[in-house]
Amino acid sequence: MPVHFNSFIADNEEKLKTNLFSNIVTEYTQKADDIFVSDDKKSIHMESYIKESNTNEIVGKVIVTLKVRADALEIVDTDITIKNDNSTMLLFEKKLKQSSESNEYYDVSFEDNYHFQIETVNRYRLKQDNIENTNQKVFLSAFPFQLDLYDDENEMNKALGFESPIKLGNLDIHVNGFSTSMMSSTGVMTGKFDEPASFVIGNIEDYKDVTVNIANINIDFTIIYIETAIGILPVATHRANFDLSKLQNGSILAMLADIKADFKE
Repeated sequence: MPVHFNSFIADNEEKLKTNLFSNIVTEYTQKADDIFVSDDKKSIHMESYIKESNTNEIVGKVIVTLKVRADALEIVDTDITIKNDNSTMLLFEKKLKQSSESNEYYDVSFEDNYHFQIETVNRYRLKQDNIENTNQKVFLSAFPFQLDLYDDENEMNKALGFESPIKLGNLDIHVNGFSTSMMSSTGVMTGKFDEPASFVIGNIEDYKDVTVNIANINIDFTIIYIETAIGILPVATHRANFDLSKLQNGSILAMLADIKADFKE
């Protein structure tokens, strides 16, 4: 999917979303902080930094992807990522059928233990046409569709259906609930596999409200940093779209989200 505005722009701001998308296309195809042209000269990535208005700190970036056609340039994708200072090495196991020239989706794994799904950003920076069964260093950020906050593991597991430990078959073993390092594809939780996404649980390490200017439009939203099985993951949210009343360091966040995998820091 392209820019996932519904994570960090209020649901009732439809005009803002329309104007923002139009401005991104207009502004960031005329100028950019970084321009990358693929070796075959058929793909172009134009990247522009998103900065916090008060501190000038870089909090993310906008990426516009263009393809060189026979007689013109064509925009095939626009995307936004949140800055992550930490890289993650993932095994790209399988390219998903929902992939296209604009967006590629993969089943990935981390250290053979955690399996989930991602959407690639800056895909054409890589020289390989096929990256299945290869390890790639990426910078991850998340844009949730659904998000819940819990004070502790007991509250979380009750909400997710674990009222009490569940006996494992005929064994004298009981399952107490979900771990705070749980990661999987969304389909495992919902039974719907038509839209690639991931289910992620993590402990909140930090958060901040930011005001940014994207393509000459001021936007306020909240970035939540959670400690997950794959390290720190920044999550883009808006207080009008999600109940963040329990937002505090140490609480637990569980979400269904689109995880962007950026190949460039």
